[in-house]
Amino acid sequence: MHTYYRKVAPCALISILAIALSGAALAQSTDPIPNEAALKKVVSQQVGALMAAQQIPGMAVAVLWQGKTFYYSFGQADVAANRLVTPDTIFELGSISKTFAGVIGAMALERGEISLTDPVSKHWPQLTAKPWQQINMQHLATYTAGGLPLFMPDSVTDKTSLLAYYQQWQPQFPAGTQRVYANSSIGLFAHLAVAAGGNTYAEAFSQQLSVPLQLRQTFLQVPKSAEAHYAWGYNEGKAVHIGSGVLLDEAGGVKASVRDLASWLQANMQPALVTSPVLQAGIVRAQQHYAKSGQMYQGLGWEMLDYPVSLSALTAATDPAFVQGSAATFIYPATALQQNSWVHKTGATGGFGAYAAFIPSRQVGIVLLANKRYPNSLRVKLAYQVLENLQ
Repeated sequence: MHTYYRKVAPCALISILAIALSGAALAQSTDPIPNEAALKKVVSQQVGALMAAQQIPGMAVAVLWQGKTFYYSFGQADVAANRLVTPDTIFELGSISKTFAGVIGAMALERGEISLTDPVSKHWPQLTAKPWQQINMQHLATYTAGGLPLFMPDSVTDKTSLLAYYQQWQPQFPAGTQRVYANSSIGLFAHLAVAAGGNTYAEAFSQQLSVPLQLRQTFLQVPKSAEAHYAWGYNEGKAVHIGSGVLLDEAGGVKASVRDLASWLQANMQPALVTSPVLQAGIVRAQQHYAKSGQMYQGLGWEMLDYPVSLSALTAATDPAFVQGSAATFIYPATALQQNSWVHKTGATGGFGAYAAFIPSRQVGIVLLANKRYPNSLRVKLAYQVLENLQ
């Protein structure tokens, strides 16, 4: 598969990257625009080797560099129809969706519709079980409520069964002490945040994000008019698309093209250029530090590490064992994002794997979208190699 790619030896790759990125470049905000041909060759070699090793049918990549974006497309969006990936191909983003939810929640904070210190029961009065008197909105947003599950049980199909589930749930840890990554945590945060403003999540997503930012290929549900651009995901060779579920839109249901996700990254990397004052403020709030676990700071959706950062630290912060549970320090009030940060988020569905990262101080970033799930460590490694010149 993809035999037209030739694997490059590490020493050769370093040489190519040195040419592409001008040797000691990539330094702070003075990074030069890379040689486009050389950068394309580097990305093609790296992605081609990854796709061959992981049997990934198709990938779309964007590299953001000082206000300029380079797009690269590889392989097939639909194997059976031999439909090729383009910058307009729509991929499932999985948990990168949480970065949208975080900003939407931050906008509700900015408008005063919610407060992070609000008990969750203030925004859902029917949630009367005793543990919820100790859990606030910031606990939900930072996965520190006490061990909520990653996925909602199959028995949860509507708001009635959702309430019944949360009512009977018992925390494993005191609120604010353990970070246990969970769709059911940040998903509920975003759901309640938009409800406090009298909106559904779909309404808030469209009116507050996708329309103002002109994200025309970003959807919660892909409309018929865009279905021709929707890639199939592949799981054990079977073509799949994600289904629907309670809180899925908030926690993992966004679909977007690499072109739109690069625009989203640019807006988050340079919020001063966003014209809506509330949206601009929400983007800034979402990147603040609300909790810390290991070397990672938890924002609202986004996750951050101090920069410069080692590949081992990035890998550790996305390792399944870390994601399943780690000691956390709750930060209130939140502290501001440091410009010297690696800001990122992984995402996956049954048939897709995604990664997005940016470094504000250098104004560089990368988006990796694939129509097959593959290990987080390989996504982080590829991004790191491109952005850090393998140093």
